[in-house]
Amino acid sequence: MTEAIVHNTRHWLLSAALAALLVLAVWYCASVWQATSPMPLYRNVILGVAVVLMFVIGSGLTALMFYSRRKGYDEPARSDRRPRE
Repeated sequence: MTEAIVHNTRHWLLSAALAALLVLAVWYCASVWQATSPMPLYRNVILGVAVVLMFVIGSGLTALMFYSRRKGYDEPARSDRRPRE
């Protein structure tokens, strides 16, 4: 019973610490964002295109990884030949 309580307490403490770090990071990003001047439209377009390209490339590489795994290309090489005597 005490092990479950300690485990539960550790879980909540870790969750609280991670939530506090998330809140701190969001606050810092928002304050820096408000302090800087706005970007011109062409930079926003370039940034958006870069985000879309990175998403497409990442998705494509992940799809290739799953395809390779399902087709058996990731299996170790093996041979049915007998060694020479």
